[in-house]
Amino acid sequence: MKHGNDLRGLAVGLCLLAAGACVILFGSGGRKTLPEPLREETAGPGAVRAENGEHPGRENPGGENEDSVAVLPSGEKTEEAPRKPGPGPYVAIVIDDFGFSKAITDGYGELTLPLTWSIIPFQSHSLYAAGQAEKAGIPYMIHMPMGAGGDKKWDEKTGVIDSGMSAETVTLLLRKALAFLPGALGMNNHRGSRATRDEHLMETVMTELASTSLFFLDSRTSSASVAYNTARTKGIPAAFCSVFLDHEPSEEFMEKQFQRGLDLAAKRGWVVMIAHTRQGTLDFLKKKSDSPPEKVTFVTMPELMHILWDRSDMSSRQSISGRNVFKAGRRFRAANEGDFS
Repeated sequence: MKHGNDLRGLAVGLCLLAAGACVILFGSGGRKTLPEPLREETAGPGAVRAENGEHPGRENPGGENEDSVAVLPSGEKTEEAPRKPGPGPYVAIVIDDFGFSKAITDGYGELTLPLTWSIIPFQSHSLYAAGQAEKAGIPYMIHMPMGAGGDKKWDEKTGVIDSGMSAETVTLLLRKALAFLPGALGMNNHRGSRATRDEHLMETVMTELASTSLFFLDSRTSSASVAYNTARTKGIPAAFCSVFLDHEPSEEFMEKQFQRGLDLAAKRGWVVMIAHTRQGTLDFLKKKSDSPPEKVTFVTMPELMHILWDRSDMSSRQSISGRNVFKAGRRFRAANEGDFS
């Protein structure tokens, strides 16, 4: 009899242990809960810090380019540069750092100017931003945290991709981000002046992205970045940022940068400008939305990828009309669900 009681006790214990494991792995919502790599830094808008409370710092968005204009380094060999499109010129504006504020998200959702949002995964309001973008038919990207110059080395628990990580770790972090934001159509680096200079690391990142439907935007936080060229060698539709709109918060500075971007678009046929989820930037872009400049065509990043690269397979991978921009990414990850476990 005692032996039977022992067996029943053991069975009950195992059941409780299994139930506890399910709660840890799947949470109350029935899906796997991924570790939150970064938390909002209360000292400033859009700043983030790691799980352990250490702050990665807000990198100069222009990297070594103090004038906030990012360009391909002179003499750097490019595998393939985007052709000058016609008729154009085309202007794509990307808004970085979604995931921290519902109010800012709602404000950007009201603008009529074509924009592309870039959402940092695993933040308190990342999924809210993704949901609002989907409702409004706004395409969004994954704003992937990457190590910057002067940072300590990040480990996988922070969710920040950094130099020195194994290929397995980098691939895992990318797949977790992709699974968390399945409607994303592209990816760009958050910070990353150190990571994007690392050829081996970028080779690993782009090898993984090449197996997905995503395009890549090199934020160009360092003029020594090899991210764009590596993406192109892997056959990934890619572009690079040329102007940081709100490197300084004043309206005067943003107007100067905006005109700088328009001039570059007129000369080259296209330009990508990056701005951030800041109230001053939102106010500035609202004015541009109410009275957009003439002689340029504002486009989203998925539209620009089609224009620049004209890839025959992109039409089947990503639709750029309204809410359809989200369906291709979902279909891809649904078909490859086992790869993201």
